[in-house]
Amino acid sequence: MEDHKETTRKNHQSIDFYDPDANTLDIRSNGLYPSNVLSNLCSNGFRFEGMVCGSMEGFLQSLKQKDKDKQRQICSMKGGNARKHSVTSWQTDQIVWWRGQAYDRQSEEYQRLIRRAYQAMFEQSERFRAALMQTRGITLIHSSGEENPYKTILTKEEFCQILTEMRDNYDKRDKHIEHKKRVYVDMDGVLVDFESGLAQVSEDVKQEYEGRLDEIPGLFGLMKPMPGALDAMHELQKHYDLFILSTAPWKNPSAWSDKVSWVTKYLDDVFHKRIVITHRKDLCQGDYLIDDRGKNGTSDFTGEWIEFGSEKFPDWNSVLDYLNAKGL
Repeated sequence: MEDHKETTRKNHQSIDFYDPDANTLDIRSNGLYPSNVLSNLCSNGFRFEGMVCGSMEGFLQSLKQKDKDKQRQICSMKGGNARKHSVTSWQTDQIVWWRGQAYDRQSEEYQRLIRRAYQAMFEQSERFRAALMQTRGITLIHSSGEENPYKTILTKEEFCQILTEMRDNYDKRDKHIEHKKRVYVDMDGVLVDFESGLAQVSEDVKQEYEGRLDEIPGLFGLMKPMPGALDAMHELQKHYDLFILSTAPWKNPSAWSDKVSWVTKYLDDVFHKRIVITHRKDLCQGDYLIDDRGKNGTSDFTGEWIEFGSEKFPDWNSVLDYLNAKGL
């Protein structure tokens, strides 16, 4: 009796998982590895365009919500919880939403949005990336998926095509994809509003650190983004290889970790493990450095220094216009 139960359990686990004769892998949440990890219900967390995504299912279900707060809530959910919030009201006019912008479900613009989200998850989730790359040479299918694009946020054909393209592009990225130009971005006074941090510090503390305000413990974690900085990073990310290149006060150890925490909070989807903290920026090789001061090696940078806050580059709009003209 026990042997029969064990055989039944194993057969149930492996059914529709992998067909060696057809060389196919059926992606499903209750399948064996790597099938289960590739499912949208798997908790492959990532950040996308400033939003925390607890799973791809969370992101996809959140697209059905016009209300930004509701969307943010669902987007952060793991797969099973997110699916419980699925609605069909969007099917009437085929309009979905992302960060306040309406998208026609049947448009190319929507397809590009979905692909960017999957690419963000692929780049940030080592577990998902490893599972996908293990399927090299295997045809991906999703037998339980919906075929009609007017009834689902993502058809099974769209889903498998996206995964297949990411997998194939990853292997040929060095041979066939032109390398993007590298852009380094400073933090203080460029991405981060230094004064916004000081505004949250008491006058007593300011007096204690007078003349060396950048040594105030925890200061760099209090700062707000500069106007337009977050949107600019997401725009530049599409066309450039971006890195943070910043300097932290030598006598303020918390500044180093505060800067990493700030990036994790606001721009982890752009700069995840892409931070260089140094007092010698001239040692880093790249095409552009966006910085507001010529200190710490900036003026000797071998690429082009874009002096943020200058007459030529007073804000992020002017920087974007300049880099657009450079051939985005």
